[in-house]
Amino acid sequence: GQPIGCPGLDAEGAYKIYEKKGRQATKYVGGDTGCDLNRNEFDGEILYQIVEDYAVNTEKWYVDFPIVLKKMLTNGYSPDMMTDGPNVFDGVTCRRKRGKFQCIKA
Repeated sequence: GQPIGCPGLDAEGAYKIYEKKGRQATKYVGGDTGCDLNRNEFDGEILYQIVEDYAVNTEKWYVDFPIVLKKMLTNGYSPDMMTDGPNVFDGVTCRRKRGKFQCIKA
């Protein structure tokens, strides 16, 4: 996906298209987006600071993501309306390699 809604994001030439691992990818190269940081609050935290925290702390993102994903997927459903799917994380081992997490299913 590509973000939209800020003047700089929608400008012609704002994105560079390139190949990455055999797929087409885009990278924003347009400079100033023309949008201010999102200063709305969620649970007492400013939204842009939450995003920045996850950007610099991938371990925090790695720990929080499965919890948030489960919450997101069950939102709006009572427990009796849900059935367990396959546990895709069984047998998965993740290690940090060169500053990135690499996960392998045994």
